[in-house]
Amino acid sequence: MTIEELAKRHAKDIPNSRLVKYYEAAIPQYCMEVILTMEKEKPLSVLQEFVLKFVNEGIDEVGVICRFLGINMTAVHKAIADLQTPELIRVDILNSKIKLTDKGKEALKNVKTIIPEDVEYKIFMDGFTGYIYLDNLKKYQRKELRNFELMPVTPNVETPKLQDVSYEDVKNAIIRFRKDNVFAKDRLEGNLLSIPSLEKVYTEYNKVSVLIYVNKSEDIELRVFEKQTRRKDYENILYQMYSKNTRVFEFDKKNDSDDTVELPLLSIIPTEVKDDAKAFTIRSVEIDKEITQLQTQLTVYMDDADSNDNEDGQQIAELKKRIIIMEEERKSANRLLSTYDHRPLLIRALTEAQNSVVIISPWIKNSGLNNEILRLVEKAIQRGVKVIIGYGISEQEDSDKWIISKLNELSIKRNIGILKLIALNNTHEKVLLMDNKFLVVTSFNWLSFKGDPNKGFRQETGIYTESQESIQAMKADLSRDDRLGVTS
Repeated sequence: MTIEELAKRHAKDIPNSRLVKYYEAAIPQYCMEVILTMEKEKPLSVLQEFVLKFVNEGIDEVGVICRFLGINMTAVHKAIADLQTPELIRVDILNSKIKLTDKGKEALKNVKTIIPEDVEYKIFMDGFTGYIYLDNLKKYQRKELRNFELMPVTPNVETPKLQDVSYEDVKNAIIRFRKDNVFAKDRLEGNLLSIPSLEKVYTEYNKVSVLIYVNKSEDIELRVFEKQTRRKDYENILYQMYSKNTRVFEFDKKNDSDDTVELPLLSIIPTEVKDDAKAFTIRSVEIDKEITQLQTQLTVYMDDADSNDNEDGQQIAELKKRIIIMEEERKSANRLLSTYDHRPLLIRALTEAQNSVVIISPWIKNSGLNNEILRLVEKAIQRGVKVIIGYGISEQEDSDKWIISKLNELSIKRNIGILKLIALNNTHEKVLLMDNKFLVVTSFNWLSFKGDPNKGFRQETGIYTESQESIQAMKADLSRDDRLGVTS
């Protein structure tokens, strides 16, 4: 599940609050390479077994055992030394006699012994909670965070030393790991005896999704998910860190000029379309409920249906048809957009467009126009699409130069389609237009997501429409700027 899908699913989780931001963060995990002393079961050698049997029968002198077995003294002494280490026997050095211990009696009964063995192993400590665990899942390296657009969060726990590694915590971590990896071949057989040394500690990262909400009092609330599992412990720690002015949340940059300028292009959309979009906001809640009910009914029918019963088959087909109709209504209607609705539409436009995509956005920043969007732009022009990007709120360059450079490189490459990158230098508009399919006019900066905790939150809203009147009116307005090359 993508973070956009996750955000959409949980957008209304907190009553009387609105979702204003979502992003992926990197939670530090300390990787500790430790030496573990494990008590492991080992089979007794034939000679060790015979020595134990002799001693058990009262033949406890080394010389007598050698004569019975017809083996030289050196071999027997080595076997005795090996049995002494795990305390299976005790040796009376003065009298050269051997005594069997309780552990030795048990080993003789099972024909095996338990001996200590040192193994080197990786154990993890959560840099937020101090929780110790083992796993085989891939983690992110520091150098990978930028490529995956993950915001690293400051650790809440100091880098651990050996004295911070609790024997009980490691023991329980091993037990949990074995339970979850029943069929995995692992070097951690036996019982943990001790943790003699900590060889190395370094930091890796786990990915989480952070959803930020604001209530009517402008207080923040949040949800943190690891995959689809909510992490309340992380939420509490983030709150604590935030209260100490630690930078733990990434916010959109909100420019003063953005607040003071109206969006004149919004007037292009007819009043009836805007009214229809507002009305659909209420209707969409009912659609979601109806779809959920239909899907529940479908699951029940499919679980109970008789494959040879035509009536059951018709009922299942009808339910599927109604779900498709409802989903299409949800996608195609004039509607108001919330923050989390925008990014999927940008991806959809670049993925599905057949003729043209127009994107008007005041800023181009790395966190908005990232590698994923760059790849989609390149694929679009490769298949023959005309991609037009108009940007720039002033003559002073306020976009990321390396991205502008990348886009310029794409624009001069030979492709079936073309990329036009136009520095407008006076736009406050945020527009997305795909073919004659749909139009979005919004406050959402399509190509910029710049973190600044001192600038507050953003609630981005927009209008999505498939109204041909609106689309043609927008194209006519944009075509007034010859540089864009927009045609009706």
